Amino acid sequence: MQVLPERSQLSGTYHLCRRCSYGPEKVSAVKNWKRPENLQALTSSPILIYPQPDKPFILDTDASNESVGAVLSQEIDGQERVVAYWSKCLSKPERNYCVTRKELLAIVKAIEHFHHYLYGQKFLLHTDHASLTWLMNFRNTEGQVARWIQRLNEYYFDIRHRKGSSHGNADALSRRPCPENCRHCSRVETKYDYAIRQITTSTATPPDPWSDEKVQEDQMADPDIKPLIEFMESSSNKPSWQDISAYSPTTKQYWALWNSLHLRNGVLYRKFESEDGKTFRWQLVLPRSRIPEVLKELHGSPTGGHFGVMKTLHRVRERFFWGKVRADVEQWCKSCDACSARKGPKIRSRGKLHRYNVGAPFERIAFDILGPLPRTASGNKYLLVVMDYFTKWPEVYPIPDQEAPTVAEAVVQHWISRYGVPLQLHSDQGRNFVSAVLKGVCELLGIDKTKTTPLHPQSDGMVERFNRTILNNLSLMVSKNQQDWDQKVPLFLLAYRSAVHETTGYSPSQMLFGRDLRLPCDLLFGRPPDTPSSPEEYVQNLQAHFEDIHNLARERINLRTEKMKTRYDTKATGHQFKEGDKVWFYNPTRRKGLSPKLQSHWDGPYTILKIINDVVIRIRKSTNSKPRVVHYDRLAPYYGHNS
Repeated sequence: MQVLPERSQLSGTYHLCRRCSYGPEKVSAVKNWKRPENLQALTSSPILIYPQPDKPFILDTDASNESVGAVLSQEIDGQERVVAYWSKCLSKPERNYCVTRKELLAIVKAIEHFHHYLYGQKFLLHTDHASLTWLMNFRNTEGQVARWIQRLNEYYFDIRHRKGSSHGNADALSRRPCPENCRHCSRVETKYDYAIRQITTSTATPPDPWSDEKVQEDQMADPDIKPLIEFMESSSNKPSWQDISAYSPTTKQYWALWNSLHLRNGVLYRKFESEDGKTFRWQLVLPRSRIPEVLKELHGSPTGGHFGVMKTLHRVRERFFWGKVRADVEQWCKSCDACSARKGPKIRSRGKLHRYNVGAPFERIAFDILGPLPRTASGNKYLLVVMDYFTKWPEVYPIPDQEAPTVAEAVVQHWISRYGVPLQLHSDQGRNFVSAVLKGVCELLGIDKTKTTPLHPQSDGMVERFNRTILNNLSLMVSKNQQDWDQKVPLFLLAYRSAVHETTGYSPSQMLFGRDLRLPCDLLFGRPPDTPSSPEEYVQNLQAHFEDIHNLARERINLRTEKMKTRYDTKATGHQFKEGDKVWFYNPTRRKGLSPKLQSHWDGPYTILKIINDVVIRIRKSTNSKPRVVHYDRLAPYYGHNS
């Protein structure tokens, strides 16, 4: 393989010549461009390459007294490879420009010439004129320079200065070589000459991995193909079953196609004819060692397209043949990391429902933030929703913002001061709910603070469902300007608290107060009066009533949750993750400047560190990354090549 010279080797030490304006070393370097053998080397592989759209471009520009030049390149495998050269002679007026304007002209003309490569993506611009590094910060520009800078504003690039001794590639393109008989310039070999000579005299060329000799060598190394080639070379007759019975099933599969197999230049091919027999194509019998390389190119390369099994299989069968080709293509497409990260696994994991029932009022409450909504005249923009898991009693507090101090103050002053300290407080993983402020309040009052797993709102389903009920009601009652929604909340709460809840079979007011709330309809239509009783009798009756209601409610809650779990678990998957398993992790993220439609939402592979319970699992991507606690539903088995 040819070794490319470093850029610093492509230039020499410059000593100005009084006649030519550049020294013997530079003259020698420029003349080398004109030699036929050197031009051939500079315009062919490995010096010149095809552009790769996924790699950033590098543009080197330079100007002399007579012309401007540029080299467009890309860094491939740690080395800069040339994509294209460009140069242009200066007109008579342009030769009168100052040095800065000539260098700026070289930049403008080069970028215009390579517009189809550079427009719409960021690239790096090299120049040996230090003042141009401040090009976009020039003040009070006018005339031609202002128009040039305005034109360059259409492109996205960084300018970097490089000293002239390291800028010989673009410098040589911007100069006209002296005549061969120039008496002022002596012929000396420079570092540039040496680098070119090393390239042009090198006879080592990279071997073609798909030459007949290399393919024949790999076929003979394949234990399934080698016997067929040996039989064909020894005789043109088909071997008998006794001759082939001791070999592998794949060899026997090839033997069954004996009449379709042919040796061409020592390489085994299969002749595949169409159904009508009018056309045929040659399929290379591919060794097992070559299968990953072929599938990677035909499926995972930019021209492969990451298509599905059928398109990839058709593309493979047009060119190659081997045993179990369909199974290998299906497995490759299934284990492609890029496809899995973008499309996600076909079968999503779904854990079984984890029940969490309570048996008394205000043992466990949940809260959430609803909004943002249009700011009202009172300055409110959000709703803080708090709800008891047992009685289903809701409280909704309009608040101006969702900062942690605002949330903590509302919970303490409005809920805890009225209903007492709960045993457990449940929320999602919003930053205002897991902040140090709320954590300190819970520690001070002895509250057990719990939270959902990330991106799994089902863990707080009661409040999430109540949020939808609030929005449905407010959308019917709010005015056209939607700025009075906070005034509609109290009457909505009255309606909800007095309505029978489907789970408990009682209204929240009955569960909490032992009686129904009086509604405007009771005043309008009338209602049977309650039987008067003494305070002692009322308390005794209320306690007995509470006991009956709560017992019946607990039974109904157990029945409802059991029914819900049975219905939910019918769609649960049977994946049994174990510690050490590799998994995909569903992790949709939004990044500024990136379209979520073009992002991949599955990340991996992750390793399972610990199964905390039936639905909560701790995972980690690498030994240097931070472990994450996630829900079972966000994981899927990993079948990629890194497993």
